[in-house]
This record gives sequence, structure tokens and C-alpha cells, in this order.
Amino acid sequence: MEDQKIQRRLQEDRLAEDILEEARVQLMLKFRFLDLALWKMDLLPARAGFAYPLATDGKRVILEPARVIARFQESGDESIRDHLHLVMHCIFRHPFTKAYQNREAWSLTADIIVENAVMDICGARFASEEDKARKEAIVDLRRVCGSLVPNKLYKLLAAIVGVPEGSQHLGFGRSHLNTWHALFERDDHTPWAAFEDGQAQQAAAAPEDDSDDDQSEEPETEGLRTDNPADAEEQPLPPDVKQPLEGSSAQGEDSDTAEEDESASDTALAPDAGSSEEKSTEELDWEEIAKQVQMDLETFSAEFGDQAGELMAALALANRRRLRYGDFLRKFMITTEDMKVNMDEFDYIYYTYGLDLYGNMPLVEPLEYQDTKQLRDLVIVIDTSESVRETLVRQFVEYTFDILKSSEDFASRVNIHVLQADSRVQSDTLITDLRDVDKMMEGFVVRGFGGTDFRPAFDHVEGLRKAGRLPDLKGLIYFTDGLGQFPEKAPAFDAAFVFLDTGEMLPPVPPWAIKVVLEEEELEGRS
Repeated sequence: MEDQKIQRRLQEDRLAEDILEEARVQLMLKFRFLDLALWKMDLLPARAGFAYPLATDGKRVILEPARVIARFQESGDESIRDHLHLVMHCIFRHPFTKAYQNREAWSLTADIIVENAVMDICGARFASEEDKARKEAIVDLRRVCGSLVPNKLYKLLAAIVGVPEGSQHLGFGRSHLNTWHALFERDDHTPWAAFEDGQAQQAAAAPEDDSDDDQSEEPETEGLRTDNPADAEEQPLPPDVKQPLEGSSAQGEDSDTAEEDESASDTALAPDAGSSEEKSTEELDWEEIAKQVQMDLETFSAEFGDQAGELMAALALANRRRLRYGDFLRKFMITTEDMKVNMDEFDYIYYTYGLDLYGNMPLVEPLEYQDTKQLRDLVIVIDTSESVRETLVRQFVEYTFDILKSSEDFASRVNIHVLQADSRVQSDTLITDLRDVDKMMEGFVVRGFGGTDFRPAFDHVEGLRKAGRLPDLKGLIYFTDGLGQFPEKAPAFDAAFVFLDTGEMLPPVPPWAIKVVLEEEELEGRS
């Protein structure tokens, strides 16, 4: 009896694996740019009691054999879409994102973003009866969010999750959340690293039920490859596969656990506070795959026409390199000599030997200077054209100087020119001491609100350089919405154009310029 049970489960495992392998082949035939992603993860049959047929931890596709088979019998196309949905989560690195605190809101955000991209490329290839309802729901969400970027969508969903039962936020309530869960969820997110909170326990084999009819509820084993049923021993689920948390459901009900952008060369400026965590090997692997997918998709874009627009936008957002704002400012440092003890070259042995030998006279004096990298000369240009909001201008200036004042890496004595410019340079304020910034901000008045032309500001800075007023200039930071005329030639210094992340396509910058993106919520949080 026991051998028959094991043999039946092995057959079930093999059938479920064959279904997913066939799904991979079908997806590969339609979407060649997904070849690396589709076969990146091994298949792991496991009876973990997940709410959906599939789950992933970024390393493996964890499948519930009975559910996979039932889903395929229900619809082959839906089974394929399930697997594509799960792979897209990994391409967008959703399982590794820990920046969002509301578990239900982030889980649903990730599902909506994935399904929006998947529907765009699938079209009639792998049709789903609920796609029409999904598109209608996305229209409603866009009406409020403006665009389906993760931070905006998460912010809306987190607010809706937080409203009392029977209440609404911007016309949405719990009934809408339940509908969205049903429409957009396809896989179980329990194994995500984003949801590690100390509550998930290692899976342990529950008491066996001898009934042959109970195939899906037994917290059982990893499928074993063997031709002899007698050699197949039941194994506990691998300890790094998380069991569903107690009380969790297919709709991802909220808990208090902690969890958690336009061309691939863009740099997104991340909040400066706190240290970033080391990325896992799996996340780094998926980053490389995502970049390859984006490059291949751009190559095959003519084949898909307009049908890959949502996927390409989501990939560009996910692949955007992130950099802390303080680290970005350090790019404009220069090497200087400071009059202070260089502890790296100070030798305690000779120093104390001299004191012992001569009483109070050290044998070797420490060096009284040290080479350091500090920010001295810098130009900050504020686009004060009509299209840029005055409140954001003030917030950006305050944010930048807050970073400069709070870090020991930046010198107190500086030579920073703060320019306001629209179609011409409206003002030039010189800061020589960071302690004077607060006084400057008290009388700060935004001037301009005309058209946008970047060239006058660059000409003005070049004039300052030639006059010897910016001898150590490493770079210029231009805060703008990008709707203006760029200089034709590269300047003799680095130039970075800082845009706000509006969720829309940002204008391109010249090849010689650095393009960085700053989230509006980050600026607003500092006001």
C-alpha cells in the first residue's frame, strides 16, 4: 500500500513537471526573448499547502502537483499564463523587494504590474477569459494613479487596505480589493524573501493520511526520481521553502510583517538614509537576465509592434540602476590635502619607542596632512520654467543641502553656485559655507517661469570657469523636467540631469550627460 502511494505520487509529480515543461516550450516558441528566464529555475514538486498551483523563491519553481494538473485540465492556456506570470515576477525582482511594508498591498501591486505586462504581449496567443475584466480594472487604477509604477500603485493599495470595513478611499474599498485579488493573483507569494518575518516555520511532515483520495492537502514531500518505489523515502520539504503563514489566504490578507525605472542606463536616486542590503546571488542573476530580456525584446520589438509597450516600460523601470543620493553627490568630489594627522601612515611603534627612549619626544612625528576626497566646487541649476512646480524646486534644493551638511565627507567650506534658469539665467547665488544654507533658504525666491533652454546655464558656468571662479569644478546638477534645448557639445565637466519619477516616459538626454531619476515621495517626505 505504501509503495503504491509513493509510486502514485511520483507519477503525479512527473505529470505536473511535464505540464510545466510543455508550458515553457510554448512560451519559448512565442517569446524568444524569454529563453534564459524560462529555464533559469529548476522544478520542485512539493505538497506545501499553497493557495495556488505555483510559487517561487527566485531559485526554483515550487509546484503543487495536484493543483498543476487540475489547472491544466481546466485550461491549457491558463496553465501557461500561470507560469509566465511567475517568471515575470522574477524578471521584475518582485520576490526580492523589501522596501514596502504592507504585505497585502505589495503582493497585489506586484500581481497587477505583472498581469498588465503579460496581457500586453499575449494578446490572442494565450487568451484568458478574465482579461477583459482585468483591463477594465487597470483603467480604473490608472484613473487614480496616473500610471502603473510600483510606488504609486502600492501607495493607493496600501491606503485602501487601511480603510475600515465598509469605508472607501478615493472610491475604492475592500470589495474592490477582493475583486482585484481574484483577477490578478496566479501564484503563491509565501516563499518570497520580501515576506521573511520570522513567523514562517520550516515545513515538517504532518501525520500521514492513509486515504488514497487525499492528494492535495498532505504537507508532504519533494518528488523523488526513482524507478524502484521501495527506494523512495519520504523527505521533509526543504527548510528554505516557507510554509504558508497561519491565517493566510488566496487573497493575501494583510499582516503586520515587514516587507518591502526609463532606459536601462538611467540611475534612480534612492533615499540616502540607511544602508542598502547585500543582494542575493539569485537577485543578481535575475538582474542580468532582465537586462538580457530587455535587450532582446528591443531587438524583436518590430515583431510585436505596439503589443510589448507595457512590458518594455516595466522592464526599463525594473532595470534602472539605483544609487543613494549621497553616493551620487560624491561623484563630484576632488582629491585635496587637509592639514590633519594621516592615521593610515601613522606608526605607533616608532612613535612610542621615541617616547620611551627620550622621555617626552616621539622618534617619528606623524604626517600633518592627508589626501582626502571632498566636494569643493559644484553648480546646482534649478529649472524654473513654467512646467516645473515651485514647491518641488524648494524641496530639491533643501534635500541636496541636507545631504551635504549631514555627511562628514563633504567640506564645510565650499564654492557652490545655485543657479535659477528658464530660457536665461535668472539668478546666481554663491554658497561658501554650508552653515549659511539655512539663511539662504529663508529668503529663497523662485524666479523665472518662462520657457526652457539649458544652454544659457551652461554658457554661464563656462564663463565662471574661465574667470577662475570655479577652478575645481567636477560637475553640474540640473534639476528639470527635461523639456528644453540641450547644448550641442559636451562641456568640460560632468553634467547630470535630475528628473522626477512621474511614471511617464522621460525625455532622452545627450550621450555626454548623466540621467538620474528622483522619486517625488522622497522629496515630499523631507519637507
